[in-house]
This record gives sequence, structure tokens and C-alpha cells, in this order.
Amino acid sequence: MAKRIVFCLSLLLALGVCAQEWYRGNLHMHTYWSDGKAFPEEAAEYYRSRGYHFICLSDHNVMQLSDKHWQEVGGKKVTAEAAEKYLHAYGDTAEKKTEDGKEHVRVKTLGEMKKQFDKAGEFLIVPCFEQTGKCGEFQVHMNVFNVKGIYPYQKGETIAETVGANARVAAEQGKDTLFMLNHPFWPYFDIQPEVLISLPEVRFYELSNGGNSYPAAHPGWYSLEKYWDIVNAFRIKAGHPALYGTATDDTHDYSKPERVTTLKGWVSVRAPSLACDALVQAMHRGDFYASTGITFRDVRFDEATGTLSVEAEPKPGVDYEITFTVTRAGFDTATEAFDDPAADKKPARKGLKYSDDIGITAKKVSGTSASYKMQPDDLYVRATVTSPAKMAKPALCGPFVETAWTQPYGWQQWQTRQKRN
Repeated sequence: MAKRIVFCLSLLLALGVCAQEWYRGNLHMHTYWSDGKAFPEEAAEYYRSRGYHFICLSDHNVMQLSDKHWQEVGGKKVTAEAAEKYLHAYGDTAEKKTEDGKEHVRVKTLGEMKKQFDKAGEFLIVPCFEQTGKCGEFQVHMNVFNVKGIYPYQKGETIAETVGANARVAAEQGKDTLFMLNHPFWPYFDIQPEVLISLPEVRFYELSNGGNSYPAAHPGWYSLEKYWDIVNAFRIKAGHPALYGTATDDTHDYSKPERVTTLKGWVSVRAPSLACDALVQAMHRGDFYASTGITFRDVRFDEATGTLSVEAEPKPGVDYEITFTVTRAGFDTATEAFDDPAADKKPARKGLKYSDDIGITAKKVSGTSASYKMQPDDLYVRATVTSPAKMAKPALCGPFVETAWTQPYGWQQWQTRQKRN
């Protein structure tokens, strides 16, 4: 009997039938540990009360480890009103002191937060920090997840050298860490596709960042999704792994009216458990989607037939549109250089225009479910689902309506065919 049970379990695992759940999380947010406008408890409760399963307190260049981080009430960050609100809500565990006639409140550590908020299967705080620096005039921000401590910002001669060096040090922290390049369009197209084309070790980037806005752009620049397709088209052509896209809130101010009902970006990860390692491993497999307001019931890719199927969770009275995007073998790799001069407070930039062959619509369907079978010359396929619901204060590059994105699929199928040929 025991052998039969073991055999059955092994068979279920081989068939991928073991229990998997969708876990919603925010990968990018800030508190009074850096430039956020909330105590960690307030930030955690903000998302827990809205049905999130995990969060990453990604403060700039710091992890919440010291138990001696105090904020002055009425100082540069914590107003008297904010302190009163916090003490009223968390007075049983809050710590305050008076020093030189001024009141201070201690900001809780990561360990204290996990002890207070982590609950098996329901809510989890993932250790994280945002590595923030510059390379020349350009901003370079990167999140590192599931780490025990912070490491120094690695600065190279170029943006690619800088991002690559930080990605490699992050990987050395452990096999289940995750490295993500943040908001490449911020403040103004600072990190261009060529950087990520040259860095196959960088597997994640912010496709959509809800905390940033962008100034008026030159017409030569690409959209959020075009950027993604450019990188992946050139990566698969070179035999490199896919770049996965995330959506985040990048929350700083939790009190703005539009944030009360509108969360601007999250990921839903399909994993066997709500645990740091399980979530990171699932994301490295690409078993997650990014969203600014739409929930998937299911996302499936049939390896045997090359068919991607998606089903969105319907909302009453809402019409959905599903678009399958591909890039095909033999796409035009030529680029055209252009100059974007400084104007209206935006800096001067040089850019490259890419072919319209990259990121084309293969199929578009109205409804909540659809599927697409890859054609022999499709390098990959991904699906985008949109609804008419407009985003509150969207960034210039979008998205302008509620959107959800699958990851790109079919990578292995194409590379296998190439080896056979």
C-alpha cells in the first residue's frame, strides 16, 4: 500500500497536478525606513486589508534590521498628525521616547514585522531592499528579494556594467534570491532595451510601475510593451532566456485619495505554498502574471501543442479584450538612431527606433477567455487582457486602462526546433 501511495504521488508530481495557489503580492513599496510616508505596520496593513498575500518592503539602500531607527515627530518625515494616527492604531506595541524635548517614535524592524504580520498560508513579508544609485546622469534602481542583508551598490563604467554587477552580487546571496530592474523609463528613458538585451542574467524588470509619471516623450520612444518585446526578440534570437515583466505600486504615500480604491500594480504568483523560496522559485519559472486591475482565473501553456490559453475573472458589465502578441523568426533587426533634445524640463537623450516586425498582434478576441496556438515561425507568444476601466493618473507610457499580462511562452519550443534544424 505504501509503495502504491508513493507511486501515485510521484505520478501526480510528474503530471504537475500537485496543489498550486495564486498568491497576489506587491514587489515594490516604501516606508519611513526611507522615503515612504507610512510606518511599516501601516504599509503592511494597507495591503493585507486589500486581500494581498505578500509584500516586499523595498526601502532605498537599507533593510529594516536595526532596532535603533527612530523618527522625530514633527520632523522632516513624521508629522504630529501621522504620529498620533499611528500611536492610536498600534499603541500597544509602539515605542516612543522624548529626547532633547522632542518626541520620537521607533520604526519597527523586519523581524518584528514578520512576527506581527506573517501568518501561514495567509500573509507573508518577503525580505527585500531597493538598491538605488546612479551611473553618470542616469538613475539605476534595482530590487533584490529574499535576502538576509544588504550589499554595497556596485558601480560600473556603463549602465550595463552597473546593472550586471549588481545582478551577479545579488545571485551570490543565495539560490532563491530574485533580482529585478526597476522602472527603466524613469525619470526619462534612463535604461534602454539595449542594456537588457546584453544582460541575459537579468530575468525580471518592471513592465509597469504605478508610482511614476513621465514627461512628454519624443515620438521615437517605444511603449512599455514594445520595450519588452524588443528585449525578448533579440534575446531569443541569441539563445538567451526570457525577460519576465512585473507590475508594482512603488507605493510611497498611502494616504492619497486615489490610492484608497486604486491599486496600480501587482503580481499573482502560482506556487505550492506561501513561502519566500516557493514564490521566488515560481517566478523564476515564469509562473506568474502582472496586472493593474484584472485578475486571471487561469493561465495555461500546453508544451506539446504550443498553445497559450487564458481566462480572466469577469466583472459585471465589463467587456474584455484579449490580445496575443508574437515576434516571428526573421524579424527586421535594423535600428535607426534619433536624438531627443532637452525640452520642458526633460533631459536630452539618444535613442534607437526598432522595426515594426517586433511585437505584432497575432490574434485579438473579445471575451474573458481565449487561446492561441503558436505558428512554426513564432519565437514566443504572450497575452494581454484589457478592460475599458481607465487607470487613475496613468503614466505617459501607460497603461491607460486596466491591464493584465502573461509572461512570454514558447521559448523552449523554439530553441528545441532550432537545435533540431
